[in-house]
Amino acid sequence: MLTSGVKFFRLPFDHLIFTGSTSVARHVMAEAGKNLVPVTLELGRKSPVVVGRSADLEISANRIIYGKTMNAGQICLAPDYAFVPAGLVSDFVVNLKTAVESMFPTGLVGNDDYTSIINKSHYDRLNSYIEDAESKGAEIVDLAPMQEFSAMKAELKISPKAIVGATDEMTVMQDEIFGPLLPIVAYDHLQDAISYVNDHARPLGLYYLGTDEKESDALISRTISGGVTINDVIFHAGQEDLPLGGVGASGMGSYHGKHGFDEFSHKKAIFKQADADVLAFFRPPYDSEYDEIIRQLMDA
Repeated sequence: MLTSGVKFFRLPFDHLIFTGSTSVARHVMAEAGKNLVPVTLELGRKSPVVVGRSADLEISANRIIYGKTMNAGQICLAPDYAFVPAGLVSDFVVNLKTAVESMFPTGLVGNDDYTSIINKSHYDRLNSYIEDAESKGAEIVDLAPMQEFSAMKAELKISPKAIVGATDEMTVMQDEIFGPLLPIVAYDHLQDAISYVNDHARPLGLYYLGTDEKESDALISRTISGGVTINDVIFHAGQEDLPLGGVGASGMGSYHGKHGFDEFSHKKAIFKQADADVLAFFRPPYDSEYDEIIRQLMDA
């Protein structure tokens, strides 16, 4: 028996847009393809942020953690994990904690400025990421301004956490997090971060914080992603004159402003021939006069 979702995606639309997970998008595309319906997919995947050695750690931490705590990280463009220069990780984490304390000075429980996880299933999923990462050697740093564990559980809230020493073996580095957890990966050279991004599914967003334009240019030119924000996170999506969309596993097509109008419009080409029979010479028979005209056109 077909589900209502499958029935919907099989309808012969002119165009279909879907926002959601990559796994569901594969089913959407398969069903839409049965009617050759074009699709625009705005998905997610993991959006990395690269902190350059030239970055101001305080400013960077404030901007990154704001993006990570916005809707408790339940945003498709939330920074998913952070590359931080080796030797600066500890300072960066201290600045993250200070940033959280400044945004939520009264704590997280009963605070309308900090939202809950959408449901118990996702709450349990996020906690399983934490447990898995800790069991595999990561250091879990709670960034909350105060300890409110039992009360937070009642509200399905998870405090922002830095996961230091994250590796690919951890589920938090495999799945899109969609929550207030920030894995941190130390790097020695920018190329390490570039290679990592290129070895994984194309991200929906890519972020660089720092003042070194050679680094930011290298990151942009040597990787493939949806959109890019320099010296902040997420906010390229707020610019209506820029296209919003992913690539590969993070989606296809783009919209926003005129880009959206073009994406969802069919451009019908219409040509009207002149009354004079200007193309008569193209018709056979092809004699020497025709050959001469062709030669003149080729020499022009």
